[in-house]
Amino acid sequence: MRNTHRITILAAAAGMAAITGCTAPNGPSSSPAPASAPTAWEASIGIKNFGFEVPASVRPGAMIAVTNTDSAPHTLTAKDKGGFDVDVPAGATVIFEAPDEAGEYAITCTASKYAAGYAT
Repeated sequence: MRNTHRITILAAAAGMAAITGCTAPNGPSSSPAPASAPTAWEASIGIKNFGFEVPASVRPGAMIAVTNTDSAPHTLTAKDKGGFDVDVPAGATVIFEAPDEAGEYAITCTASKYAAGYAT
């Protein structure tokens, strides 16, 4: 079962809130955090133990760093509006641009595509 959560694109960033995301096929991961990445972004999203840690809001067009500390690949996929679909390999950080349109974007992980053997 996939859980769906939302990220709000607003004019100002706020604090972080931990929310669940992907469902672990074999339980939670316990891999160590990767080395620090450069700080060329305005907001960050964490993927840890098959869950998302997202800011309460970000500004439209902000650069967002997504760090996956799990040992499995994940995605950060907008279910509404086709806003974004970001592949985040295990232990990696990926930077992407938030949509320019303000609003709430339901997010989920579609990592099941990796289990099915699809290439990304």
